[in-house]
Amino acid sequence: MSEITRAQVFDFLRQYGDKGLLVLRTALDIALDPNIDHRLGDFSYKHLVIRLRAMGINYNPSNLLRIMEREYTLIEKTYSSSNQKWWRFIDLDGVRNALNEYIGGTSFSDPRLRILLIKYRSLEPSRILSFLKRISTKPVLSSIDKKVFREIVFKELDLIAEILEKMMEYEDVFEKEISVLNEIIMLAERVAARLEGERQAERHGLGMTVEEHRMRETI
Repeated sequence: MSEITRAQVFDFLRQYGDKGLLVLRTALDIALDPNIDHRLGDFSYKHLVIRLRAMGINYNPSNLLRIMEREYTLIEKTYSSSNQKWWRFIDLDGVRNALNEYIGGTSFSDPRLRILLIKYRSLEPSRILSFLKRISTKPVLSSIDKKVFREIVFKELDLIAEILEKMMEYEDVFEKEISVLNEIIMLAERVAARLEGERQAERHGLGMTVEEHRMRETI
């Protein structure tokens, strides 16, 4: 790792705190995501905003990106059009290692951590979290909503729990990922409890209807 890169990353993070850490780490996660087409660069503004919103953070990272580019030379713009902006990390490995050192984690050169990240990303946790957030606030769930929810519960929750358990062993490294997985489980519990409540209400309502029918027959 370049000492210059390390110094730049540490200075940036000390200066801009939690927001700086969040934006830098999210941009790095995008750069390392094998499911994203990186021909135009390591990360785009659109990808960054989507990832932040998926975590429940409505924050415009434009100013911090400008600072990362112009003041700290951590990134450089590789593509710009009317609807797209892409950047690349000038020293991606150096930024990754410095970031891990800053947060007290183990280097991502550790194959165990790399495999955990691959497993985590293969689950598309942002997609699952976004779906659960949406249906947890809907007044009425459609049959399709319920079907997709059951697929998540029976096909993906066990894997999520397994990955979460392993990531908890590296809590300082995977703080963001752990938070996302915990939120997925919490929302799944909430939706499941809601569905059970609806089923009980339906059974109760059906019972009342039958009883009322019997009373009418005795009159």
